[in-house]
Amino acid sequence: MAFAKEVRTVNSFTDWIESFESGTRLTRSTKAVLHAIAADPEEAAYCSAQALANIAGVNVATVVRTAQALGFSGWPAFSAEIRSRYLASLTSRNVYIHNRSQGISATAIDKDIELLEHLRSSLDESALRRMAEHIGAAASTGVFATGAYSAPGVQLAHIGQMLGYPIRCHSGSATSMINEVRLLRQGDCFLAFSLWKSSRIVLQVAEVAKQQGVKICVIADRHTALTGIADEYVLVPTETTQVISSLVCATSAVQILLGLIAKRDESRTHRMLEQIDTLWELTAVVAEE
Repeated sequence: MAFAKEVRTVNSFTDWIESFESGTRLTRSTKAVLHAIAADPEEAAYCSAQALANIAGVNVATVVRTAQALGFSGWPAFSAEIRSRYLASLTSRNVYIHNRSQGISATAIDKDIELLEHLRSSLDESALRRMAEHIGAAASTGVFATGAYSAPGVQLAHIGQMLGYPIRCHSGSATSMINEVRLLRQGDCFLAFSLWKSSRIVLQVAEVAKQQGVKICVIADRHTALTGIADEYVLVPTETTQVISSLVCATSAVQILLGLIAKRDESRTHRMLEQIDTLWELTAVVAEE
């Protein structure tokens, strides 16, 4: 594709592909699939298994077996990982150029519906359930994220507090995150969002929290160093037809997580929400229409 020549991906994508070759004994056909992906990651990110097989000069079954040999359930899961890593390798400007150059006719709503359909079939709800248990058992939960992608974290902390749990979102400076992670203790919970670009400071404070015996939970759009140290993680798609990666699926995962937290102790949930209703009424903080 012409765009692939204009926008070069950073070394991390190539390194990721090469890591498979260095760590696994691969057949010649499997190497051909990986070489095809490395040669044109944009094409590989959006093509079908059959199309990639044609490019690599192998049959479609080889593409599926390659995905499974690398630890993925099949081509759709491997394709989603390729797509997330490819988009993460682009600059903000080039994401915008990429979406324009693709000639995507679907609206943002159409794309989000597509992503939600994918999430419905791929989301690991058992991991979310274990996250809910960690948060429910923790004396304190810190939510760490940066930039626009801290928005689902703000929702998680706010509604979590309404349910009576000590959850706080930390999305400020690096030094403030360092201060906050120092206060977490063994048995507490560290929940991070890693969407589109990986934040170096979030990874670094997660490593500190891990050393302190804190449970690490991650909501991400691909496998990263952060998911690598996590006790629990879930993957959500974040592709977009617009300027920045979509937060719809991350927000949906948070909604499910909050529902699971609420169901842990129904009597507590009813009691906490009744208190909130009373305080809203006493303070008249909610406007009557």
